[in-house]
Amino acid sequence: MSLSRAERNQKIDRTLADLAALRGVTTAALVDGDGFVTHIRKAFDIDTDALGAAVQLVFTAATRSAEQVRQENTKLVLAENKDGIVLLAPLTRGFVLVLVADGSAMLGTLRFEVKETVPSLNELFAA
Repeated sequence: MSLSRAERNQKIDRTLADLAALRGVTTAALVDGDGFVTHIRKAFDIDTDALGAAVQLVFTAATRSAEQVRQENTKLVLAENKDGIVLLAPLTRGFVLVLVADGSAMLGTLRFEVKETVPSLNELFAA
């Protein structure tokens, strides 16, 4: 079944809305391989250009670091900070799923939901 661009975007937006509804999640976004935010759900004003560029830099650095210690195929990058968590997960076609969460978020829940969501997002990009 082939989806139109509008249908695909609608499903992506719905998926991000579901992730953004998780406890503590303040931002759910997709960043493309060039560092541009293509879709976003956010609870506060955020510089999407800075977010996209930073996500690609951090994800690329984490992937290269893992390769240096012979741990390939990065599936998740986690930054635990004073005020919360930033979680990055690779998707097909160079996209990265980004979740930003405050201190009330449950890391286990976020990891589970990301691992459940990545295959469906990859299917949407393949459609």
